[in-house]
Amino acid sequence: MIINNKLDGILSGPTAFAGILFLITGAFIAFVGNVLFGIAILTFTTFFLTSYSGVDIDTDKRKIKQYNKLFGIIKIGKWTELDQYIGLTLVPIRKVNRIASRSNIVNTTVEKDYRIFLINKMKKPALAIKICKTLERAEDSIDEFSIWLKLPVYSIHR
Repeated sequence: MIINNKLDGILSGPTAFAGILFLITGAFIAFVGNVLFGIAILTFTTFFLTSYSGVDIDTDKRKIKQYNKLFGIIKIGKWTELDQYIGLTLVPIRKVNRIASRSNIVNTTVEKDYRIFLINKMKKPALAIKICKTLERAEDSIDEFSIWLKLPVYSIHR
């Protein structure tokens, strides 16, 4: 069985909003002004808005591939052995995004998620394999991965 998990996009939060503004600006420039410059902006922005990272896990062959998917189409990555990892753990992640306006007004957004990591032989989280929005969903997912990958779950960090 192959498990595919999308992890993170290149742009997220406030930067994704800025990317959408660049997309609109590029379309406007392409239709009104310089077509080549507008198309270049559209291509560049589309790349950042549609590209993301992820993980494929082949449970039958016990291999894992961390990949980047360019334009949401082209998958780049290589397979490695799952045997180099000794277990799974759950780590809460807190992302803080700050944007300051020209009038020096700061807008801060805080996002919290829970990531399931494979643990390397040095007993440190090495490779994220899934991102969950809630602790309950993360705990259910880590139990599923433990069964599928036949790996123990190490202490859950809260």
